[in-house]
Amino acid sequence: MGSGIIVSMDDRGRILIPANIRKKIKAKVFSLELRDDGSILLKPLVNEVLELAGKFKHLLKYNELEELEEVQEKYLLKRTDGDYV
Repeated sequence: MGSGIIVSMDDRGRILIPANIRKKIKAKVFSLELRDDGSILLKPLVNEVLELAGKFKHLLKYNELEELEEVQEKYLLKRTDGDYV
């Protein structure tokens, strides 16, 4: 399924995902897996969040997924001393 797009990593380890792919993925948080062959697998966590949100909807105080994502991003920034990008 690879699309053959070449991306680069900057000095801080950031990789820019092209806009057309970001629009399709609609996620800002990913799990990263380094495979034995040296390849990297990024899995968007949106589906997992939506699945959990459905199971625990009565426990969530957020009405919109975007609101939950904002809280998640703030948590990650706080947890990583602002190094989360």
